[in-house]
Amino acid sequence: MKFKDFYKKYHIVMFTILGIVGVFLLWYLIALIANTTLMPGPEIVIPIFGKLLLEANTYQAIGGTLLRLIIAIALGSIFGLILGIFGGLYPSFRAFIKPLIVVFRTIPTAAVIFIIIALLRPMFAPVIIVFLITFPILYESVVSGISNIDQSIIDASKIDGSNAFKSTFKLYLPLSKSYILLGLVSSIGLGMKVSIMAEILAGSESEIGLGKMIQNAATIADMKNVLAYSLIAIIIIGLIDIAMYLLKKRFKKDSKVKIKK
Repeated sequence: MKFKDFYKKYHIVMFTILGIVGVFLLWYLIALIANTTLMPGPEIVIPIFGKLLLEANTYQAIGGTLLRLIIAIALGSIFGLILGIFGGLYPSFRAFIKPLIVVFRTIPTAAVIFIIIALLRPMFAPVIIVFLITFPILYESVVSGISNIDQSIIDASKIDGSNAFKSTFKLYLPLSKSYILLGLVSSIGLGMKVSIMAEILAGSESEIGLGKMIQNAATIADMKNVLAYSLIAIIIIGLIDIAMYLLKKRFKKDSKVKIKK
């Protein structure tokens, strides 16, 4: 393979790798200039990162964070799907629920966490916060999907005598699949980031998770472990984002194929 062809095919991967190297180089330079234990460089953190990958507690923390993420996404999907169907079919309901969606989208995350901690156990904070963040995304995805269905298709289904129940499951949801899946894909990566942040703010009383491990290390100013656990979180979020990006491309491609047909 000629270099020109190789470059054309893999230039995105090449520049991504160079970007990662650049991030580590910038980190090294900042740590060198700061010259303090509060900002250890990658040459100190990476060996600790490798050590953490050999410990069972690390995988328990990852599992705890992912479990709460799955629960929150599942709840957001259920409520987003049900309310999104009503919002897509009935403009009056969509107008009624819009203020609530706006509140969910704009309410300060930290304020909600402190309210939840005051009223409930801290362990519930990450699940509720991720739900509040992802539910509007999933709701609006369903509404957009239903709203963008060709009116002629809807009219044809009415002529065929399809009732609302049949139309929902045989017409509206299948034709809105791409929108719904894209909303789900978008909410997972964002939900992971928010879940870790919520665990950190919830404090050491929260259930085990990556955020708790970071918060515990920060409490004793153990910045080496803070950055090592943060590196684990960044890698997991990065892998999720890559998977979500590939799924998005596939869903968009499927949608274009359907439109052409």
